[in-house]
Amino acid sequence: MAGKKAKSEVEGIRTELRTLAEAVWALRNQVSFEAATAAANGHGAHAAYRPAADLEEAAGRGMVTTRGVARSANDDLEISWEQNIGVEALLAADTDGPAKELAAIGHPQRLAIVKTLLNGPSTAAALVVGLELGTTGAAYHHLNVLQGAGLVSQASRGVFELSVARTGAMLTILAGLATDSVATVAGEDSGAESSGKKKRKKPD
Repeated sequence: MAGKKAKSEVEGIRTELRTLAEAVWALRNQVSFEAATAAANGHGAHAAYRPAADLEEAAGRGMVTTRGVARSANDDLEISWEQNIGVEALLAADTDGPAKELAAIGHPQRLAIVKTLLNGPSTAAALVVGLELGTTGAAYHHLNVLQGAGLVSQASRGVFELSVARTGAMLTILAGLATDSVATVAGEDSGAESSGKKKRKKPD
């Protein structure tokens, strides 16, 4: 009788341990999912660009809001992002990271590579042909610069992809530069709309 009771207790302990292990794995998966979501929304590595806690925090200098949805060329992946960043926090943030990324895409061929990878992963050889880069060496040179800036990674050996965490940022930059924004200037003797440029009064 005592043996059966002990066996039952052991089985009970094993069941509890399995339940605990399942809970730990579920928690681990949830944390991984939240981390991936944060990365896709542009947070994580670039902690300086955390969204403002609320509208009141950004009311002093204003707020920059960006949002979007992008799907892969074969429609098997969708990335959505939204950021609300106070102007004051944005201007006070460290410049080293953004400067490195902007310098990386400031070259026409590297920007072309980024735009190509926005359509999906690619090999260096395919980039050479598609973008007329000349040589595979030139392609790897540009890819190394983009990798160093954290914009590109290797999905597998010889296959490169754009970082999911920076997809929203790259599309936002391209969208911002695609056309002039219509800005309303509020202040003394203002009220006119302009295409992203503040109108100045001519001197008397």
